[in-house]
Amino acid sequence: MDNRMRLRAVAAGLLTLVLVVGLAACTSDEDKAKKAVSGVLDGYVVPADDNQRKKPDDDAWASANFGDEATMGVLQTYGVDPDEWHRHCFSHFSYEVGEAVVEDKSAAVSVTVTNASLAGAVEAAGTDFAAFAQTDEVQTVSQEGGRPALFSKLVQGVYDHLGADEDLVSTTVSLTCTKDDDGTWTFDPAGNEEFFSALYGGSDVLAGLSAAANDTNGA
Repeated sequence: MDNRMRLRAVAAGLLTLVLVVGLAACTSDEDKAKKAVSGVLDGYVVPADDNQRKKPDDDAWASANFGDEATMGVLQTYGVDPDEWHRHCFSHFSYEVGEAVVEDKSAAVSVTVTNASLAGAVEAAGTDFAAFAQTDEVQTVSQEGGRPALFSKLVQGVYDHLGADEDLVSTTVSLTCTKDDDGTWTFDPAGNEEFFSALYGGSDVLAGLSAAANDTNGA
């Protein structure tokens, strides 16, 4: 390679570096806040198949209770698998990030969340379970597995209705992001009741689960 070719290669490399640095510098706080929200919401999108999943210990999909500790606590009491629960509940999930309004180190990001209504699925499954409770089979299930088995039957009904639900609910919520001292924007969904209601199709998750659990008491 002669000197002219070397100079051209160096110049091209410098130009690429300048462009990359320039684009990074031009990224606004609004865009960074929206990216922080998108990064979290992407974790709720169900993987297309198991081959796309990483190991459970480092996979964002399987790693946590998705910030909803209270819901997971109720489910795990009855032996419901969190991974299976999330796969069914978020099978219709999608989102769209809107505008971000930044004020100092806080940003309000508008997000429209679309999903099947968990409340609707629980109500429909409850109706099915009430009919099941009038059959002889309920005694067999109860004797063999107790309340956990009855709850599992109810949850499977919820899954069936979630999978068939074509009446999706869209809810727009304002999500708060915060900026760290190093300039990093973060969004933490934990404890955000409005967000989780939108996430589950405009549903009060704990109230629905409590009602569902009560349905198994009299069976």
